[in-house]
Amino acid sequence: MVRRWAPSLLALALAAGCGSSASRVPTDDARIQQELLRGIGEIRTIHDRHRLTAELARIVVKLGRLRGSTVTARRARELAIQGFESTRQGTRSQLDFSENDSGEVAAATRDATRADRYLTQGADRLRAAGQALRIQIGMLNGH
Repeated sequence: MVRRWAPSLLALALAAGCGSSASRVPTDDARIQQELLRGIGEIRTIHDRHRLTAELARIVVKLGRLRGSTVTARRARELAIQGFESTRQGTRSQLDFSENDSGEVAAATRDATRADRYLTQGADRLRAAGQALRIQIGMLNGH
């Protein structure tokens, strides 16, 4: 009796396992979207500028390894990398302002202006990356 069912069970087990493995493994396009959303979340939740700079550097490295399968995905990836890099520069300028500019009005003004410019540019590029992937991003920490 068991022998009659064995081929059917084996066929069922094989059929269940024969789904496309590509459907289970995120494609680079999906991973680009995941990294974009993860980075956006980090920008919104991490308030320690040193830690944020490090996290964004990791995301840029991951995005740099990915290759989109479509022109849109590749463009979104490029915009995301540019956006996270600009955000890192803006965060670095904020750190320079808070750590190095006490009593130096000219340096403080320069660092504050630079931080605002880079953070605005980063947010704009990240929103453009999101738009390419049909994701609405909105404001990023006031930018």
